[in-house]
Amino acid sequence: MKFAKFLALFGAVAAFAACEPTPGPGPEPSTEGKIVLSADKTTIALGESVTFKVEQTDKTTGEVVDVTAYAELFDGDLNTISNPFTPTASGYYNISATYGAEAAKSITITVLAQMPEVPSDPDPSCLAFNHRVVLVDHTGGNCPYCPQMTDKLIQLAGTSYHNNYNEVTCHGNGGGLTQGDPANSNAAEMLGQYHASIFGSFGMPTVCINFAGAKIVNSAAALNNIKSALDNSVKKDGADVGIAMALEGDATNVYCAAQIKAKVAQEYKAVAWLLESNIYNKSQAGAQNDTHRIYNYAIRNISGKYSASNVSGESVGVIEAGKTLDCAFQLPIISTKWNYENMGVLVIVSAKNAQGRWEVVNSAYCSLADKSKTYEYID
Repeated sequence: MKFAKFLALFGAVAAFAACEPTPGPGPEPSTEGKIVLSADKTTIALGESVTFKVEQTDKTTGEVVDVTAYAELFDGDLNTISNPFTPTASGYYNISATYGAEAAKSITITVLAQMPEVPSDPDPSCLAFNHRVVLVDHTGGNCPYCPQMTDKLIQLAGTSYHNNYNEVTCHGNGGGLTQGDPANSNAAEMLGQYHASIFGSFGMPTVCINFAGAKIVNSAAALNNIKSALDNSVKKDGADVGIAMALEGDATNVYCAAQIKAKVAQEYKAVAWLLESNIYNKSQAGAQNDTHRIYNYAIRNISGKYSASNVSGESVGVIEAGKTLDCAFQLPIISTKWNYENMGVLVIVSAKNAQGRWEVVNSAYCSLADKSKTYEYID
């Protein structure tokens, strides 16, 4: 995936165009109605430009009119921006537009200082994607029963079920059970509160499947209950989308570029969760060995704006069947106690289920050590 092609050619064309007289936009359209803001791309490398379009639908005739030449564009601080727009720093830019008395829904532009390259698709015509749900283990360093769930999840990882989930450990929203926990983070607090809002209050350890799929509490039957929940959640005939990804990172940020390929045409959301492994806690309550004291896939950060009511990211729009969409995420490393060399990124794509709730349709994980992951097709 190339994000910096043709810059020299673009500059040459722009220089030539500057020598020609610029025609006026013509008479201002007189239509009234809802306006929609769009961009030619929503993820760019620092130094690139993005071009916006504003269209208005006549509330009487339904005719769609391009009103870009007359609309005003603003950034998140309500500063007027140019079109095309060339950001001067990496990060997220919320862009909005107005035309007359109408305002368009804002869109977010992601600007990455480093843009990893997603590996090429080994089978562009294939739409049979392996389905991996998201399994979240809510746990805590001061929870004496949590090592019991750790043992069950280790057993699960030794079975064929391991091919159909990506695991996350969430050391948050546990009160005294997560106080002083080295794997605690603001993102863990939000994810813990999110699942508590969906399933109601629960103790630790508790395993949750996807955003709202299932909740399994600790018991002698927990392992079988997790397997049953996975049987009910995993699509054996393949996921709605496939995900390919690539990572770059250092001690300050992890950058993730992802490509989503759709099997089913619908609107999707995408989000990236930053995970850290090999976190050692010598004080883990109830620990019988170092397996219980080492935390893997602990959630550290979530891309974009997240909260206790939204851990699923932002809409990336409708992706048609057989088509791909490129997106990217910047995940800051907030604490000097986090070890970026042990980090990886979980990309989660969701869509609305039959109840109208955003739910996971597939996920893909890649470590910084591996750097990239191509589409995972069904054998």
